[in-house]
Amino acid sequence: MRKKGWAAAIAIGLVMAGIHPAESAELSDIRQQRLNLKQDFTKKEAQIDAMDEAEQKYLFELKALDDEVAVVNQKIRDLQSVLDGSVKSVADLRAEIEELTDIIFKREKRIKERLRTMQAQDGLGMYVDIIFDSKNLSQLLEVATVVSTIIKADKELVAEHQADLQILKDQEIFLQQEIVSLEKDQKEMQSLQDQLKKKAEEKQRLLDTVQDTKRESESKLMDMYEVYVNLASQEIAILKEKQNHREEYLAANPEDVFIMPTSGELTSGYGPRWGKLHAGIDIADESPDTVVVAAASGTVIRSYYSATYGNCVLITHKINGKTFTTLYAHLEKSTVTTGQSISKGEMLGYMGNTGDSRGKHLHFEIHEGQWNYEKSNSVDPLVYVRN
Repeated sequence: MRKKGWAAAIAIGLVMAGIHPAESAELSDIRQQRLNLKQDFTKKEAQIDAMDEAEQKYLFELKALDDEVAVVNQKIRDLQSVLDGSVKSVADLRAEIEELTDIIFKREKRIKERLRTMQAQDGLGMYVDIIFDSKNLSQLLEVATVVSTIIKADKELVAEHQADLQILKDQEIFLQQEIVSLEKDQKEMQSLQDQLKKKAEEKQRLLDTVQDTKRESESKLMDMYEVYVNLASQEIAILKEKQNHREEYLAANPEDVFIMPTSGELTSGYGPRWGKLHAGIDIADESPDTVVVAAASGTVIRSYYSATYGNCVLITHKINGKTFTTLYAHLEKSTVTTGQSISKGEMLGYMGNTGDSRGKHLHFEIHEGQWNYEKSNSVDPLVYVRN
């Protein structure tokens, strides 16, 4: 959106470049406003570009936080699964402990009942009765062995059950400790989850702020485009009116017209070229020793060599109280010197291919007023030149 707006503004600026007259106070003010707006464009677009970068940064960080939250959530789910398994294992162990405790209780109860019976019959009376009821020594020994085995078996079974019970209790303690550890890990994961969510909320808040500010800046930029286009349209209207007056002036004062400074073919006109203003016309002639002459009488401001213009001559002219400046560039060589007076049609050099040039030609400019680096006074030479 903003690139299209800026492109439209530039397009209008380039249209105006094709009909650039001398500065007036009104035009100067409008042009200064446009220049200021152009600088504001650059600043505002730089701000928006920075917001674009911040927006992408926050979006990237939010994506990273979302991924991290997803990992933490999966860990919490895994911990919960292990925790649920451990809780179930504890429940199963407790059931086994209760069952084994009941068995031990019942067995100990039987042993205690047997002991109470023995005590009621003078300790070993019950076993003595069994022994004296034996019919012979062999049976006596057998009965005694059985009694001893029963007592021993009871004790061993109780001891075995007690050992099993202790194992189960140890396992329960271990699982309880594991549950405590898992619950601690789970709480830490949930705490981390909360921290990540807070970070994500803060990043989202910053992102929303950047996006809101960006939208506001883009809206202001579009308003600036509109003002720029309005100023440009106003300038175009003024320029067209001046163009009409200039044509009327030329028709009434033919003797004031400039002459073509050389012979050859017009290869490039005045106006936009390669994204910037081509502030003059190009005339090419492949014949040798093509002479270049002054387009009007005046004084040589400067005869010098430029990396851009090559061998170059600048001449100032005073015509009916108006100041004009002509420029002749890419000369093979100059035949005039700085400060020299020169007449219309007088030779000032030869067409060449010096400086930033792509073939033998003359680059010719006319400026209403003094020449300046921005070429703000430049006009289409064909408006003034008569063959």
